[in-house]
Amino acid sequence: MPVQSRKWTRIPALLGLLALVALAGPGCRQKLPVDEGTVVIALSGAPSALDPRIATDAYSEQLLQMTHAGLLRRDPGGDLVPDLASSRESRSPTEFVFRLRPGIRFHDGRELTSKDVRYTFEWILDPKNRSPHKAAFDKIVGIETPDRLTVRFRLREPFAPFAAEMTRGIVPVNTAARGYAPPIGAGPFRVEDVEPGDSVTLARFDGYFGGRPAVSRVVVKFIPDSTLRFLELKMGSVNFVLNGIDPEMLPEIAKNGNLVIEEAPGSNASYLGYNLKDRFLSDARVRRAIAMAIDRDAIVRTLWKGKADKADSILAPGFWAHEAGLPEIPFDLRQAKRLLDEAGYRDPDGDGPAVRFTLTYKTSQNALRLRIATAIQDQLRKAGVGLDVRSYEWGTFFGDIKSGNFQLYGLTWVGLRDPDIFHLAFHSKMVPPSGANRNRYGNDEVDRLTEAGERETDRGKRKRIYARVQEILARDLPVFPLWINRNILVRDRRLAGFTITPDEDYSYIRFMTVSPPAPGAAR
Repeated sequence: MPVQSRKWTRIPALLGLLALVALAGPGCRQKLPVDEGTVVIALSGAPSALDPRIATDAYSEQLLQMTHAGLLRRDPGGDLVPDLASSRESRSPTEFVFRLRPGIRFHDGRELTSKDVRYTFEWILDPKNRSPHKAAFDKIVGIETPDRLTVRFRLREPFAPFAAEMTRGIVPVNTAARGYAPPIGAGPFRVEDVEPGDSVTLARFDGYFGGRPAVSRVVVKFIPDSTLRFLELKMGSVNFVLNGIDPEMLPEIAKNGNLVIEEAPGSNASYLGYNLKDRFLSDARVRRAIAMAIDRDAIVRTLWKGKADKADSILAPGFWAHEAGLPEIPFDLRQAKRLLDEAGYRDPDGDGPAVRFTLTYKTSQNALRLRIATAIQDQLRKAGVGLDVRSYEWGTFFGDIKSGNFQLYGLTWVGLRDPDIFHLAFHSKMVPPSGANRNRYGNDEVDRLTEAGERETDRGKRKRIYARVQEILARDLPVFPLWINRNILVRDRRLAGFTITPDEDYSYIRFMTVSPPAPGAAR
């Protein structure tokens, strides 16, 4: 059965705060965290792990962007630039040398050296640790540390995404994985307190090599319920929400003089996932019929309020490897019905209440995602397909998807940085825990092409390879790309300095500043 939301555990505290605000009356002002220089962020779900070696979900990665640092990072334009490394050198297609910045310290004061870098990647590569990132580094055949600041990687063969993978956070030598307990990092903020499933408190790391962050503390709350996120924003107990406010609530937010809405292009792709081992969904005609029965324009217009754009690939149109001109999958209810008939699933009573078959659709407890699921349920019903919508707490939901315990689900790819995502998500050997082929898709040509795409270092040739991959996926539909979400940030007016990147990079929290409240100001 679906797991009950944690929202009820937060409601008493929320009601208490509302009561305090009401009692304060006009002219009085309740002191808030932001007044003390603390930024309070709300995420729509709780991270599954706080260790860069094992974390895979977006909430985990977003937190780790604030606490850990990799050899490289991405600038706001998406280009790779030095982070822990002061320089990198490609001596050949299979040999890469990184020179570390001298004097970098972990949060506990230990100096970060080449041995820590080697240990991190050797830990990931060790089969007994079952890291989900192992496949991204399995081309490595040797890691050498000729001195304290130099790391040399030797690869078995050329691997084009290698540099992109060097953004993985580094941990100290001999750091064991301890479930939800976060390992020490070298990022701009250190973990001060963890309340599993509820919040994580981060404190400024004064010794951060990239410069002392302006804000002293960041509290990250996990609030699955969109109404509670909205209320906490209005009251000031939360003052930063990126892509966590339902579009229908934005007009009300805009009326609040204490809050600012910022919109920027996004690259996160929402999609409908099919279980290709399912007796219904193993038939490509059924998958296409379901896609053609979904009116994406109506959902974007009514639920997203225009804050998303229809997708034809999991890569956004602005991404260099996106293939333009892929065949569109139109909303065509008549053709959807014909395909289902051809697949042998005839409607038993025409436009009557009986269905051809019923599928289970899994989603999180996010209110907008639930409304989207309900809209899809209504639309598929018109094609004679029943949908049993079930929502779960994030960890349970994501665990089911990774284990293949689903028929249909809705998810969003966040932070896509390299077209090697097609190898991770669609190669037949990348079924979890090895990779992210959660749909159990298998196609020999896609396997060959994505392997070739990893070896090819020429961008033009890689683009042609991935163009063919996207054409095959548009035909086979192991997933149905729905839309590319635009990035919507709602923040307290006194916060400044955060850069919205297409892939939702939270590391830019380190540049934020907090202005003091105006004398006598009231919320």
